[in-house]
Amino acid sequence: MSTLRVVTSRRAVISLAVAAPAVLGACELDPPSTAPPQTPSPEPVPDAEVVGLARKAISVTVASVEAAAAAHPRLGPELDLWLSLHAAHLEVLDDGTEDQVVEGTTPTGKQAVDRRRILDEETVLAARLADGARQAASGDLARALASMSAAMRQRLVT
Repeated sequence: MSTLRVVTSRRAVISLAVAAPAVLGACELDPPSTAPPQTPSPEPVPDAEVVGLARKAISVTVASVEAAAAAHPRLGPELDLWLSLHAAHLEVLDDGTEDQVVEGTTPTGKQAVDRRRILDEETVLAARLADGARQAASGDLARALASMSAAMRQRLVT
């Protein structure tokens, strides 16, 4: 039957002897205070501005898409896909603030021109969301904005 022998070097013993007082000194020996902890003053959310700008940019694009869909009913099915995508993105970015009243671009009356303008606006919006992802302090917000940008760019390609 074998027994496990622990071989302790002189260095290990000296290290433990030197480190023990430091470890014990870090322990709190005083009982916890009965006074309630002070509540820190609420600071502004660092990403609130990033979310606000993203929501506004999406809302402006939605207004443009809705105006183009109203002016060109034949573009309706294509534009409805964009509207549903933007609705999902706005839902993710819902921060409880009231929606802003925004104006989109006014349709020219020429279907091909208006369709191209919408696609250009979608490209700009995708870039703005990617910029927001780079500016976000929160990793979750950065991933959400980057994902939104990627979803839009993917739709632009197809």
